[in-house]
Amino acid sequence: MTNSKNTQTTPSTPDAPTPLIPSPSHSDSTIRINAALIADANHYFAPGSLILKADNSAWQVHAVGHPAQIDTLPLPANTKTIDLPDQIIIPALINAHTHLDLTHIGPYPHDPAGGFVPWLDMIRANRLLDDDAIAASVNLGIQKSLNGGTIAVGDIAGAPNAILKDTPITTLAKSPLLGTSYLEFFGIGKTANSIIHTLQDYLDAHLPKIQKQLQGTGVTLGLSPHATNTISIAVYQWAAQTALKHNIPLSTHLAETLEEREFISKGTGTQRGFLERFGVWDDSILNEIGNGEHPIDHLIPVLEQLPILCAHVNDAPDQTIDHLAQTQTAVAYCPRAHTYFGHYERLGPHPFEQMLEANINVSLGTDSIVNLNTPDRITTLDDMRLLSTRDNTTMQSLLQMTTTNPAHALNLNPTSFTITQGNSPAGLITVPIASPGLPGEVSRSDGGGLLSDPLKTPWQSAMHSKHPPTWLLFQPEFSGCHYSPSSAQ
Repeated sequence: MTNSKNTQTTPSTPDAPTPLIPSPSHSDSTIRINAALIADANHYFAPGSLILKADNSAWQVHAVGHPAQIDTLPLPANTKTIDLPDQIIIPALINAHTHLDLTHIGPYPHDPAGGFVPWLDMIRANRLLDDDAIAASVNLGIQKSLNGGTIAVGDIAGAPNAILKDTPITTLAKSPLLGTSYLEFFGIGKTANSIIHTLQDYLDAHLPKIQKQLQGTGVTLGLSPHATNTISIAVYQWAAQTALKHNIPLSTHLAETLEEREFISKGTGTQRGFLERFGVWDDSILNEIGNGEHPIDHLIPVLEQLPILCAHVNDAPDQTIDHLAQTQTAVAYCPRAHTYFGHYERLGPHPFEQMLEANINVSLGTDSIVNLNTPDRITTLDDMRLLSTRDNTTMQSLLQMTTTNPAHALNLNPTSFTITQGNSPAGLITVPIASPGLPGEVSRSDGGGLLSDPLKTPWQSAMHSKHPPTWLLFQPEFSGCHYSPSSAQ
């Protein structure tokens, strides 16, 4: 692969999408939308009808239900009707874990048999250093996120060559998206003490300015100590105390690979070799690892201090799930990344359903575009499709993990990601239903919202479709997330 450092052109900040329903032009405007299915994390109607009424400059849900129920409501004579018999309507999506600054790399093949470290080396070789190039990559990722019906992200602001970079944070804040941008850092062995001093100096110098820039943008600053194999417990403890002091959210990668388990439990393996190769390894690391602990148990003293959003958690034996539940740890599961890296074969199916049963807040993420099979978009819609078609995961679980659960994890307003009477959704998207036997092709329905194939529901058919979603409604500024498009300009 050609190294693209510093060669990226700089696209401007992506515009907000143009939805099918524009902002209301009159205070008394009313719209009725009929679709094959209308669903959120709490309820569904198939077929369904939705009534939106203007509330100042925003659209508010006036009613939602089956068409026969909506038919009984007294509506203004000038009510506009939109019929979408070949579409389902769901809330705009949240991507709980992604790396937008890697978008310039694009999808990249990986052989899981080669292990995780060669993939890390490829990422290191292709990370961007120039701030304009990083901003360009993040903006490209923002555009691809919007292409996929994503309205909010938990993004990792990477640290190329261990250099702190807040460019992804400020770039995200200028965009139409909501969410949290987590400043990533590394610190273990010979770098453990120095990174604490570096981060403290950085926060002292920049935190007030960044937080002021973020006011009203719907974007918050977070910290991301990278992972248990690159962060010492002392650095984790410092990060936890700093997060509590400044009310900053934390996210980390946890229990992602079997190599991570070997490193923590035995102090051996390829991830130790990785640290040795870069001159970071110090035998003092063995004071914290090599005693048979699982990575989740290793991190419990930190998880007990505050809720942390932990990405992946692919390697989670039964007893560790209890520990995650007890510490109120949130999990961002990335289904396509789990498959891409061979974890489905090596570790078995991800235990997300067991986690949900234990009342753990599980969200879906995409990880970076590098491990995706959709070069045109970055969206958890396609992760939902994988889980629905491969594992028969329920509609309710999938919508919870892409709307209300990640809203809680990213400190967004969960009701803004539902279709509930009286609320103003941050956004709504439509997803086409696929023709029976022809995945990816849009079908015609019988006018009542039902597919000609009675064995498939509209939801199942939408999950078999390969088409991107379409924006029906886009109004993040009314989501209760303190959003103002011009605040970070």
